[in-house]
Amino acid sequence: MEETPTFDYPSSPARSLQEYLGILLKRRWTALSVFITLVVTVILYSFTATPIYQATTQLLIEPERPRILEGQEVIPVSSGSAEFYQTQYKLLESRALARKVVDKLHLENHPAYREIFASLPKDAEPAQIQQAQERLISALLASLEVTPVRNSSLVEVSFNDPDPQLAARLVNTLAQAYIEQSLELRFAAAQETAIWLQKKINEARQKLEDSESKLNQYKRIHNIVTWEDKESITAQKLGQLNQNLVEAQTKRLEVETRYNQVSQGQPISEVLDNPVIQALKAQEAAIIAQQSEMALKFGPKHPKMIQLASELAAIRGKLAAEMSTVVQAIKNQYQMAVAQEDNLKAALEAQKHQIQELGDKAVQYRVLLRDVETNRALYENLLKTLKETTATQNIPATNIKIVYPAAVPSRPVKPRKTRNTMLAAIMGLVLGAGLAFTLERLDNTFKTPQEIEAWLEIPNLALIPHLEGAEKGNGHQAPQLVIHHQPRHLVSEAYRGLRTNIQFSAPGQSPRTLLITSALPLEGKSVTAVNLASAMAQAEPQVLLVDSDLRRPTVHHYLEIDKEPGLSNFLVGDIDSLPVVETQVPHLFVVPAGPTPPNPSELLGSERMREFLRRAGERFGRIILDSPPLTSVTDAAILATLAEGTLFVVKAETVPRRTAQAAREQLHSVQAHILGAILNDVPVQRDGYYYQYYYQRYYNYYTSEDGSRSRRHSQRAALSTTQRLLNRLKKQIGLHP
Repeated sequence: MEETPTFDYPSSPARSLQEYLGILLKRRWTALSVFITLVVTVILYSFTATPIYQATTQLLIEPERPRILEGQEVIPVSSGSAEFYQTQYKLLESRALARKVVDKLHLENHPAYREIFASLPKDAEPAQIQQAQERLISALLASLEVTPVRNSSLVEVSFNDPDPQLAARLVNTLAQAYIEQSLELRFAAAQETAIWLQKKINEARQKLEDSESKLNQYKRIHNIVTWEDKESITAQKLGQLNQNLVEAQTKRLEVETRYNQVSQGQPISEVLDNPVIQALKAQEAAIIAQQSEMALKFGPKHPKMIQLASELAAIRGKLAAEMSTVVQAIKNQYQMAVAQEDNLKAALEAQKHQIQELGDKAVQYRVLLRDVETNRALYENLLKTLKETTATQNIPATNIKIVYPAAVPSRPVKPRKTRNTMLAAIMGLVLGAGLAFTLERLDNTFKTPQEIEAWLEIPNLALIPHLEGAEKGNGHQAPQLVIHHQPRHLVSEAYRGLRTNIQFSAPGQSPRTLLITSALPLEGKSVTAVNLASAMAQAEPQVLLVDSDLRRPTVHHYLEIDKEPGLSNFLVGDIDSLPVVETQVPHLFVVPAGPTPPNPSELLGSERMREFLRRAGERFGRIILDSPPLTSVTDAAILATLAEGTLFVVKAETVPRRTAQAAREQLHSVQAHILGAILNDVPVQRDGYYYQYYYQRYYNYYTSEDGSRSRRHSQRAALSTTQRLLNRLKKQIGLHP
């Protein structure tokens, strides 16, 4: 299955301001129609519409912060915030407020709104009446405008109506109703607050009573009169016990020291200061002294010595007994000190335990006491707020004031005839130009050489203007052969420029065999072939034009020669010599198409066709082949393989870009040598799209009265075009100009 070729379509080339003006000139009737239609429509509306009057009143909406509890607001956001003012604006536009205005002014009986109720039957149901009232409210709100004044607390309320007096009365009534509604809402809020506060007060009172009852019951169970005094006494006892324990421990350490000294036989104050012990020691010392004296005189068994020994033993027994008494006394003191210390320790631990129990009880006591205090404070605050709310709910105070009431307007605000006309003119110009540019954007045909080079990626060799004589004719002369009959015509100069560009289209010698084809029929390729051949004949001695369009030949008509014999006769072998016919153009010879064969493609691709071109090339210096369109049949693609160069004719504003690209791809697929494109049949009339672009840039020398100056200008233009082509060719072969 043959794959469908895909193309990368470039974006349109950037246009200049001159080209945009050309687009507007080209599609001026479309833009002018839009402009006139819009302006006339707006003018008719402005001068026939019913005048509308606008009455405006100005209100001051100050922030207010109603409170229920001190330090707390009803709404968590600031009443002066954007949400507050947006709420007020919506209230001004609310249906409830509009209903109040309808009821106050009895608008259902007003002539302007009576038609809403006129269609109701006499025995209309309440639902039907309600629907009519809703329609009346909707009509009222549709004419209402609420406009805040920036950076202020002011708001302007306007009403539009054909009756100026009704508009003023209506907007003033709306402002007054808005203030009344604000008071009603505030009063209703105060009543709801009072009811809510009364309910909360009852709940707070019950909670306070319950908490007080629990506290009293707890105090009775634990025998608490004054909890703070009890805590103070217990703390004092604990401190006293700590002090006594320290003193007992000190005393016990002192007694323990004396006891240890006595037990070890060390002298202590109680022994040293005891008079009995001191007396006994003195007696003991005296007896020992006597024994020492008596021992010098008597022996140990002497009765006196024995008596002194007995007295000494008795004294020492008494001394031991007295020492034992002192030690026992100190021991008793030590034991008493230890016992006292233990008792104080036990009492201290008991007191600590009592304090811990008291602390546990204190926690629960304080919890109950705090509940009582909290409930009492809440109850008192609620009671105070209820009194304040009850005292202020009937005060007629509001934060909304009418700064400037609406007056009866003297001039209508709609329709604004001058402004509407100016806006219509501006919008007409914009929309007309936009439509013109949109249509131009949707037009996917070729209009400029830049578009051909951008989309087809081949150079544009010439821009051929539209030939007026092709439609009107010129007497007995063939109007298409303009280069012969009117050599000074604008179109003739275009073909001569094409001839020059072809001559310099390739390095070295230019192609001798040229094929002229197009994508679609009726693009002017045959006219181009005839005139290009005529232009070639003016510069070269022998030029042959071959009508190789064997299906719909037209060259013989343009040159006024016979169709037969022709190319088809030679290709099928009817004749052996070339059927060359001399034309009225000097040095131009033609081979007509001949009779139409049943198989043109096979004949053009045959060896006989190659033989024809070989023999023609020996005789003529230039051969130009006119062929069928590329997208219709394969004849042109076959001939492109035989020609040395191919010219692609594109009719301006006719051929779609994708069609031309598909035809170019056909030539590329057979490896044809495409010299370039020819933008044909370009409208260059003075008020046309291409006038500024083409006439002034390429051929404005024809407007000069001096012929020699025109020719010099023409030569310079041709040389400039030729130089650009030479530079392009040098780049292709690697030479930089």
